[in-house]
Amino acid sequence: MNTKPKIAILHDAFLYRGGGERLVTLMAKSLDADLIAGFFSEGSFDPRELGFEGRMIPLGAPVFAKGIRHMVLKWRFFWSARILRNYDIVIFSGDCLWALRHVRKCSRVWECDSTETSWWLEDSKTLKLWNAKTIYYCHTPPRYLYDFRSKYLSGLSPIVRPIFSAAFSFFAGVYERNIWQFDMIFSNSENVRQRLVHYTGTESTIIYPPTDTDFFTPAPEWEIHGLPFPAGEYFYSWARLSPPKRVDFIVDAFLQTPEQNLVFSYGKNDPMREPILAKIENVPNIRAIEAPDDTLLLSLIRGAEATIYIPVDEDFGMTPVESMACGIPVIGAREGGLLETVIEWKTGKLIDIRDSESWIMNLKQVIENTTKEEWKNMSSDCIERSRDFSLEKFQEKLQSILH
Repeated sequence: MNTKPKIAILHDAFLYRGGGERLVTLMAKSLDADLIAGFFSEGSFDPRELGFEGRMIPLGAPVFAKGIRHMVLKWRFFWSARILRNYDIVIFSGDCLWALRHVRKCSRVWECDSTETSWWLEDSKTLKLWNAKTIYYCHTPPRYLYDFRSKYLSGLSPIVRPIFSAAFSFFAGVYERNIWQFDMIFSNSENVRQRLVHYTGTESTIIYPPTDTDFFTPAPEWEIHGLPFPAGEYFYSWARLSPPKRVDFIVDAFLQTPEQNLVFSYGKNDPMREPILAKIENVPNIRAIEAPDDTLLLSLIRGAEATIYIPVDEDFGMTPVESMACGIPVIGAREGGLLETVIEWKTGKLIDIRDSESWIMNLKQVIENTTKEEWKNMSSDCIERSRDFSLEKFQEKLQSILH
């Protein structure tokens, strides 16, 4: 008797209000899947905000201390994820591959009643329980184990550095052994596909993350409320306050450009929160907003002249697509996933970023040489481009592969 497969999506942790958390929530919603995570925290998205009505299953309480968090989560995935044995399809998202050992692997054959309900293969009265299907949706190979490893290690005391270096090598080896066990591997961009090949030798199918283009939409100025500056009189950044996102570069640029306004938003758990907020205290042209809900986030995007997004070699980056869906062009880094989403001179402008000084100079040049009218004229192309990454297209591709 054929029944609908039971699906779980396992995400490493709901710690930030980031693209990965939004993605897995939309994925779970579209697949009618249970959502399991190392933990859910108040500083991240509440999946209920995004209309998810299924089961949310935490493996433990939130852990915020960075070094300890990685170890606690690995422990939870290795020992406390036995619930995965109850599912027919398990989709892994993030750095949680240690839980792979708990997915059902069974080849027993026995006699049973044909009215039993699970994912069965029926042959007369003999039924065989299938191995669960395992899928890895890769946002990136863990960067602290690969391309960011030397940067992480350089920030440690020389006394403990060799210990962490050995641990990272061990974790990378476990990651590479695990990744070869998956039935299917998806990557979220060509950029990440190439990283996977480079670091692990594995190929993957690209499925771009979805943007809800029914929610992220343009609006006339009179429908935009709660802005710290008048609509069209500021630039907007929303990204985690952490070194790879380079929001500190953006802030430094606007500290040196007092005639231009900047609004940026951030999460409660962001690691660079305190030093960046201290830097802009009593600065009139820069406003910071903590953890805006989706309604305010939408207004902040719609009211911007352009948005700014300049992470280091970003995996994919849902932020630029959400901005374009609202008809707002993007000033972005000429690297990583933005090369796959932003069409230069049509939906935004890309800037080479070598260091903070070059970024400030290049941003000033873009702002000074682009009029408000030129930004507005990109709106229709932005909206059209965002449709290439719609939730509907994502669901169609995912459903066609899983079923």
